[in-house]
Amino acid sequence: MAYGVKRGIKSPGEFGLSDMFGLALAGSTGIIAALVTDYQQKGESSAMFTINQWVVSGGSLLGFPNIPLWMVALGLVVIGGASIFYFQPITRQGAFAQGFGLLAVMMTAVPADLAGGLEAIGDLPDIEASTGLERQASFAGGPDGGVVNAAFTPAVYASGGEARIFQAQSQATAKYDVVIKINFPEGIPSNIDRMMRRGDLRGRLHNEETGETWNLFRSAGGTLKLTGNTLTVRAGVPTRSDSSRLWIRVETAGYAIEEQSAVASKGRRLNWTVDMTPSSTPLFVQRLNKSFWF
Repeated sequence: MAYGVKRGIKSPGEFGLSDMFGLALAGSTGIIAALVTDYQQKGESSAMFTINQWVVSGGSLLGFPNIPLWMVALGLVVIGGASIFYFQPITRQGAFAQGFGLLAVMMTAVPADLAGGLEAIGDLPDIEASTGLERQASFAGGPDGGVVNAAFTPAVYASGGEARIFQAQSQATAKYDVVIKINFPEGIPSNIDRMMRRGDLRGRLHNEETGETWNLFRSAGGTLKLTGNTLTVRAGVPTRSDSSRLWIRVETAGYAIEEQSAVASKGRRLNWTVDMTPSSTPLFVQRLNKSFWF
């Protein structure tokens, strides 16, 4: 028998309920395959987390703010099954490929929500060496920061050569001084750098007032120190008001996902202690049951 004789291609109007169900199931399976690939390979840059934020924002308007990640996945699977009525594939292989391709396009179109690194506390800029004549300059500085005045002053290297040291005074952007101590009662399972690369250790810090989110373990000047079973993070959180509520979420293999909030005030250090709870539930299962709104 020649290959392709049993493909089961039918004429329009000959597709029954069992055919429709089979094609819808194949399309949904394609969606699931693409979801698993995106979820496992892209880590926290997976478009599922961004879609979850959108769904939570829309659901909060209707009084349903806590929409877990598995509901987003289920909704995408339903879309994959229903899409056969629009694209009308005539084979299950075609339905599977159509579902896989549909989600691939959606995931490519949705931007990844990669939070920025935590900033430093210090208000004074770095001192940079420069050459040239001694001079002074003034610049306008606004409430959000900017160089107010600067001056070149002569300096001498140890070898005797002359250089110029550039010094500046600046009005730094207002920040909350935040010190977060994350306690792991049973210790961290493995090398912390490897855990970050594999996605077994993730953390986010969110300013409710400004709507900004930062990656807790990515530094743009903040400090990260591991002492025993305690991971200490110190950073400056930009703000526009005297006080606001900050949210933190920590995800670690071997522990339950921890999410909590605290109020930070300008001019006062926020000492924040997070005690992780040991858990035998796999991290990817916990994430599916979690609502990712930031």
